[in-house]
Amino acid sequence: MIDALLQNVTILIFIYVFYHFTFRLLKGKPWAISIINGIFLGGTAILAMLKPFRIEEGIFYDARSIVIGIAGFFGGPLTGTIAAALALVYRISRGGAGVVPGSLSIIFPLLLSIFAAKVRPRYQPLAQKHPSLAIFGTWFLGFLIHVCVILAQFLLPNERWRETIPLMLFPFLVVFPIVFSLICLLFLDNEHLEKAIRDLAISEARYRSLFQNHHTVMLIIDAVTGAIVDANPAAEAFYGWDRAKLTTMRIQDINTLAPEEVEAEIARARNRHKNIFYFKHRRANAEPIDVEVYSGPISIQGKELLFSIIHDNSQRVRAEQEVRMLTETLEQQVKKRTEELEVKTQRLTELNREYESFVYSVSHDLRAPLRAIAGFSTILGNLLRENPQPGSDLQDVSTSRDKEVYHLLERIQANTERMQKLINDMLMLSRVGTRTLNLQPIDLSLMAQEILDEETEDKKERHFECHVQRGLHTVADPDLARILLVNLVSNAVKFTQRRESARIEVGSELREGKKVFYIRDNGAGFDVEAAGDRLFGPFQRFHDNADFEGSGIGLSIVKRVVTRHGGSVTIESVPEKGTCVYFNFGEAE
Repeated sequence: MIDALLQNVTILIFIYVFYHFTFRLLKGKPWAISIINGIFLGGTAILAMLKPFRIEEGIFYDARSIVIGIAGFFGGPLTGTIAAALALVYRISRGGAGVVPGSLSIIFPLLLSIFAAKVRPRYQPLAQKHPSLAIFGTWFLGFLIHVCVILAQFLLPNERWRETIPLMLFPFLVVFPIVFSLICLLFLDNEHLEKAIRDLAISEARYRSLFQNHHTVMLIIDAVTGAIVDANPAAEAFYGWDRAKLTTMRIQDINTLAPEEVEAEIARARNRHKNIFYFKHRRANAEPIDVEVYSGPISIQGKELLFSIIHDNSQRVRAEQEVRMLTETLEQQVKKRTEELEVKTQRLTELNREYESFVYSVSHDLRAPLRAIAGFSTILGNLLRENPQPGSDLQDVSTSRDKEVYHLLERIQANTERMQKLINDMLMLSRVGTRTLNLQPIDLSLMAQEILDEETEDKKERHFECHVQRGLHTVADPDLARILLVNLVSNAVKFTQRRESARIEVGSELREGKKVFYIRDNGAGFDVEAAGDRLFGPFQRFHDNADFEGSGIGLSIVKRVVTRHGGSVTIESVPEKGTCVYFNFGEAE
């Protein structure tokens, strides 16, 4: 019995070797593999039946159940059916009392193995994660097959099963399931190996195709010696040498740097300290060319190599040189223009200083004559009153000549006062542009309220509706901010003098996402579009002097103040409907 078992195990090992030899030989032809392996496995089952464990004539046992189970489980329905058919023909031809159980010992393994083959893909991923499940699963299938073989022995005539079954229990329930499982594991391991070989071949073909067919220049270089191990067709076209020539060269032969410098760069790429390089590379029939090299270490069969991708960088280098030249030219032009601008700025500063000095001097020098004119006209009027014309009544100085003289003196004094105000405004405009800013947080609400009170205090005969929004805070020069508010508030008070109820409002709002302050009134207003560019010019007036007095410098002062702070000012006005001035302190705020 032991000899028969050993012979059957030898046959089973032979199955494994020949089966996979056929599989590799007929790769890519599944139908041919199934037919040939079916015939081969059927012949193996017959071979096993030639070396059986015999009980009596016509009743013998062997490893046919293992062979048919392997055929169905790994070969599929076609291979299993062919193998089972050949084994059945032979077993029936042998005849004897055990022909029926012997035939069932072929049919049961076929059916169970085909069923197991159908459900195998569902559980295969789980078995790959947990190898112990594969061992248990194959053993259980072998155990189940041989339990069915033992059950088939109950069909032996004359209750011969009583004699045969005890003899079958150990080999069929212990040895054969283990042998079946071991052979299955060999087949599974071979399948994994075949799959790994296929995947490796596909991967190698993919990357070989990528290397060979890519239009980018690629080189594989020995990381130690710098020898070129491989080059793709794009490298042949780029350098002008064929692959056979390139693979006899070193990268030091192509790079224009000194060999020791190239070796230092190779070491950097090899240690991953640097992966982008800019070189000049020699070519077979052309001048050296600027290249950009992306290089990094790879390992093939334990050998350290560098995989390098080379790009033609000549156009970029040429463009950078042109940009550098243009930049240098532009810098020279900028430097020249800057020097010219500095000269002009210095001259403008000097002119502006001279202008301000002139304005100040003129304004200062005009004050004394104006004071003299005002004083002399006053003295002259007093003298006329004290010394009336001969023949006139001392109590009556209202002769026609005296009235004319008094009228002229009043006009002289009125124009003198107007001239003094104009001079003061000119001095203020000059000082606004020259004084140093003293930026600090200020309360515009408090400042505006104080100025409104001052401007309306001596105008008790008029009715004012003034509203100042609380919490108007900003950062600005307090003196300049007061000058701005004084000019705007005084304008609002002046241009509302013909209204029964003058409304003046000081507040803030968001315009185009920015916070601005405003002073709004319901006064005379004017046509902003007609004013145009003259709006903030000095000495510009948009009302007759007979209607509203003024020097025409107030808006110029407002514009100068906000400009000094880096801010802006705009005006909205409609004739006879009022004016609103919007302003902010820009960068200062």
